[in-house]
Amino acid sequence: MISNDQKRGITLGIIWSLIAWIPYYTDYLDSLRSIIGIPATLGLNLELALNTGDSFAFSILFGAGIGFLISSFVELAKNGIKIIGLFPKKKKKLYGRGL
Repeated sequence: MISNDQKRGITLGIIWSLIAWIPYYTDYLDSLRSIIGIPATLGLNLELALNTGDSFAFSILFGAGIGFLISSFVELAKNGIKIIGLFPKKKKKLYGRGL
């Protein structure tokens, strides 16, 4: 089952892959092409490697996959990693005092 955080990650990945094509079609954000354009670059490279397909569709798939993986890792770190002593407990446990 896909959690809400993973759905949000997929949605943000698709939006990121759509924004990734802006530096390739226009001169806007050209200095950030290496960071923003990761899904577009991967889609173009996959189309060149396979000699078939559509690089735009491949970039959307890559963006959704990267968003899913990042959100899964964030959710795993948020729920699965516990650092002892990082957050102090607010209530003291009173054992055997009848309280």
